[in-house]
Amino acid sequence: MALYEYNCRTHGAFEILRRLGEAPPEAACPVCGSAAARVICAPSLVIGRRAALFTAIDGAQKSRHEPEVVTSLPPSGAPRRQLRMTPELWKLPRP
Repeated sequence: MALYEYNCRTHGAFEILRRLGEAPPEAACPVCGSAAARVICAPSLVIGRRAALFTAIDGAQKSRHEPEVVTSLPPSGAPRRQLRMTPELWKLPRP
């Protein structure tokens, strides 16, 4: 199911829930019954919880102007992964 938006000239915007791809180009206004044209707008795609999405957006906006500066290494409670060097990696320049 998808939510389609329509705009009545008298009463403004309203939404109708229809099956995907089955929305007519015009729908009757629920208030006055006159024909209202369908409005093409960007879809609202939210995956997961909305609060998590807004927290991630706020964090990205804050880091744009106030980047978080790391002054020390994180605690060594987690075990480190050992990476094995392959002969292809030996040829790369080291920092």
